Amino acid sequence: MLLLNYADKVNPANRYLAYHFFLNALFGIAHWASVVSDSDTLRAIFTVHYFPIYLLNTPFLYFYVRAVLTDRIHINGWDYIHFLPSVLILFNIVPYSLLSWPEKLQFAVRLHFDSGLIHQVYFPFVSFNFYFFFRSVLSLAYIIYAAKILQAAIQKGQLKQAKELEKWLWVNLGLGALFNLSLIIFSIRSFYLHDFLLILDEEGKGRVLATVIMAALMVSVYFFPKILYGLQFQSGGSISDVIELNEKISQAAKSQEFSRERLNQVGDKLHQYLHKKKFLVPGFSLSDLVKDLETPEHVLTYYFNNHKGITFLKWKNQLRIEEAIQLLKAGEAETNTLESVGKACGYKSRSNFIQAFKAQTGESPSAYLKKLS
Repeated sequence: MLLLNYADKVNPANRYLAYHFFLNALFGIAHWASVVSDSDTLRAIFTVHYFPIYLLNTPFLYFYVRAVLTDRIHINGWDYIHFLPSVLILFNIVPYSLLSWPEKLQFAVRLHFDSGLIHQVYFPFVSFNFYFFFRSVLSLAYIIYAAKILQAAIQKGQLKQAKELEKWLWVNLGLGALFNLSLIIFSIRSFYLHDFLLILDEEGKGRVLATVIMAALMVSVYFFPKILYGLQFQSGGSISDVIELNEKISQAAKSQEFSRERLNQVGDKLHQYLHKKKFLVPGFSLSDLVKDLETPEHVLTYYFNNHKGITFLKWKNQLRIEEAIQLLKAGEAETNTLESVGKACGYKSRSNFIQAFKAQTGESPSAYLKKLS
């Protein structure tokens, strides 16, 4: 709820993290209802119906990592292909879903005494064995891909001023990987012991391990308050400042302060301000922009993250690299070094300039120069 009510106002990427945590919590409830609870009613509701929902978990984690570390904040176009496995399993459980409630309840009673009966449910496209194993493999694949995005961002120097975000992402992805690895190992062990049938272990040791890892994953975000309140990239400032900013944004979102007219006014002021090119000054920060535009910080934060779909840091770097490209095209590098071009665009070192240039264009300044010649 915190992520949706507060952090989403500051950084829209956090809505995907909120969905991910909600689905994790729902998985815990479904697992408890299906395996631990003595309630046949809950078992009839959750045992099969939850199958498609589980497959949305790590796609939303991937969307979160991508939105935080790249400019692709929104889900559109080919992104919807990530929901296809969930849709397939949704069709796969239709025969069970169409059973009458007394039939489902009767099956839940029998399942309570023999979990192996799950294999008697008719699944037209994908067997239970394949589904259970595949969902963990698929989740692990998403986590690995998200980790590659994180590693690429680190190599580009994007997280030098966001070490808390870097630690948080590694913790979250690491715990997610451990959780799914434990389920994969449990599945392989069950296949080996029961002639390629997935049977819940009687002693429950595997389930206990998975439960402990899932619990650690759920509470981990509370050890990273700035993540919880949405300001991953904000350096400095106390947690009370972070909470205060979120409160302001949350209150303003319910008023006219973030109306279309108000946001357009901010955009007009910003457009006129760009001619001064103060973003080229080394150390230029959001607080400088707040003073120069005489606009509250929470309004500018909302304008960039929610209205424009980009963080202030990325916006600043885009403008600086655009300026650098203009200087390179004008032949500035022929009379000066690349380091001087970088300094003219606000970068204090050659390495920072090269990393930012690569992040923006996909190639180094020297490679870009070769294309111009």
